[in-house]
Amino acid sequence: MIFRAASIACISVASASFAAEFQIKTLDGQTVQGEYLGTDKEIVRLRSRYGLIQIPSKDIASLIRLSPDGKRVEQADDKKDAASAAEPAKSLFQDSKKPDIGFLVAARSERLAVPEPDKNSRQELFRLVRNYADSTEASRRRIIRSLQDYGRTAYPFIAGAYTEPFDFQVRVDLMQALAVPNNPFAASILNEVHRDAERALHRAASLPPLLPPDYLTKRERDNPADPQDYLRLHAQNMLRIEGYAAVAGGPFNALFLFDVYRTRYGGDNVDALLMDVSRDRTRLANTAGDLKSSKSAWTLEDRRQLIDALLPLLFKENEDLNRVPRDLLKKLLPSNAPKWEASEKEWFDWWSVAKSKL
Repeated sequence: MIFRAASIACISVASASFAAEFQIKTLDGQTVQGEYLGTDKEIVRLRSRYGLIQIPSKDIASLIRLSPDGKRVEQADDKKDAASAAEPAKSLFQDSKKPDIGFLVAARSERLAVPEPDKNSRQELFRLVRNYADSTEASRRRIIRSLQDYGRTAYPFIAGAYTEPFDFQVRVDLMQALAVPNNPFAASILNEVHRDAERALHRAASLPPLLPPDYLTKRERDNPADPQDYLRLHAQNMLRIEGYAAVAGGPFNALFLFDVYRTRYGGDNVDALLMDVSRDRTRLANTAGDLKSSKSAWTLEDRRQLIDALLPLLFKENEDLNRVPRDLLKKLLPSNAPKWEASEKEWFDWWSVAKSKL
């Protein structure tokens, strides 16, 4: 089966077990149906009656869950329909609330305050940030290194720069200055920029098709504009920010990425090209790379908080969601933790005791 290269496609997945029949429609008009097995390295896997089918996510137009009778699942429109749906068994582990990254960073920062820069440093930081947009690639690299040398002193200047919508791409590029190992306090800025990139992606996806212009220049004829390029750009911006957070590491970047991935793999609507479990579970685990460092910002309470947040994912019906936290848990959990195959009750009973002894 040959699928032509295509643009980013948004996948709408009903909030139910992934061990069910799904129907994939590709951008070249083909339709396949089978059990959804997850997405890995931008390849969507489906088990059909004819065997295993693997389709690049960029070639998918839609992924729709089907009811047992082969019809598309429709969400309940009223309370009566919702009440008639079967309720899943209550989990022993309770899902954690959405973390307030900004508050957590600010609270910890008060105990580790950074001295105010002097006049010369303020002028230099302002100049570096101001000149970044119009600099060459070589100059931009030098500016990034200079900002990194200033450490947290540069954060207010980076956070307040290029906040207008037309400057957003420059703002994303400037976030490279925060991609320094053992840099947990960058999480609040990265979280804000990532949220803006996600909003831009949703806006681009909801825009109606543009009408063709009355006249096309030769350049426009030779290189026709593709509206999907904007979707690719915004999705790539989100992934870049997540990569910077993985490099910066620390508990706050771990919480930031955890919240992103919990929504990505457990939500109703996700973008196909944002889904790659192998990449995301590795990035999440990399945030604990400095866990045993003498300069680590991790505390015992940070470890408990992350474990409390991650353990419920192991027992979700979504296979992708089950896999996301495992590599990070390997670094955070004590050596006597249960096996992955253990039941939820075994994990719950063990953690209830081990939590106080961590």
